[in-house]
Amino acid sequence: MSILRTDQLTIAPGGQPLIQNLNWTVEPGELWCILGQNGVGKTSLLYALAGLIPPAAGRIWLDGVSLEEIGTETLAFKRGFMPQQQVDTFSSTVMAAVLIGRTPYRIGGSWDTEEDKAAAQRALEVVGMSHKAHMDVLTLSAGERQRVALATLLTQAPALMLLDEPAAHQDVSQQLAVMRLVRELTDKHAVISSCHDIDLAARFATHVLVLAEKHYWMGRADQVLTVDVLQQAFDCRFDLQEHQGIRSFIPY
Repeated sequence: MSILRTDQLTIAPGGQPLIQNLNWTVEPGELWCILGQNGVGKTSLLYALAGLIPPAAGRIWLDGVSLEEIGTETLAFKRGFMPQQQVDTFSSTVMAAVLIGRTPYRIGGSWDTEEDKAAAQRALEVVGMSHKAHMDVLTLSAGERQRVALATLLTQAPALMLLDEPAAHQDVSQQLAVMRLVRELTDKHAVISSCHDIDLAARFATHVLVLAEKHYWMGRADQVLTVDVLQQAFDCRFDLQEHQGIRSFIPY
């Protein structure tokens, strides 16, 4: 059974249709990257899939159950969402921020257990932030804070992970590290990520959803990411270059 399915899904924040009649299926083990120009609806789609904004039309199904019929507690185990921007309004240690991901596992609002702390510590090690576990999140760079947010999602460990630009704010080496990790997550999860970098999507995604105004393309990354599709979606010309099996799309 697919972990996610949309039927005739229409997203229209503020009454302005961005995505119309989207029929989409996501299976466990897949990494879908969502590509498209700014304002085309990538983030709005993620918010709708997470249940944070209502669709204008159509249905979203998780594990065969309509999203609107899933209770909040159950939903926390089925999907998790990492936004692109992290807003911290007060001081907190990095460890405390990551432990928020364990909230669904706390029965009756109990205090953090040793199991919770171990899960958070492992997640910080995975994202390379364990050495800053006791630092204040307000002192972190934007890239560091984004990796802490990713660690929080790892401690939640939902079946479907929704990521909005997970490589944003990272330097080149960390972009590669984050995307390698995101790809590795498909061993146990399905992952959907918006992506600004076409070449990162071409390198790491198993599947892509390319959005354009009133149109979309979807399927395996090696089949959908073509010069023709990208030129239609981004309204500019592209050259395709390949080196040691890695494809790069050069806009001009």
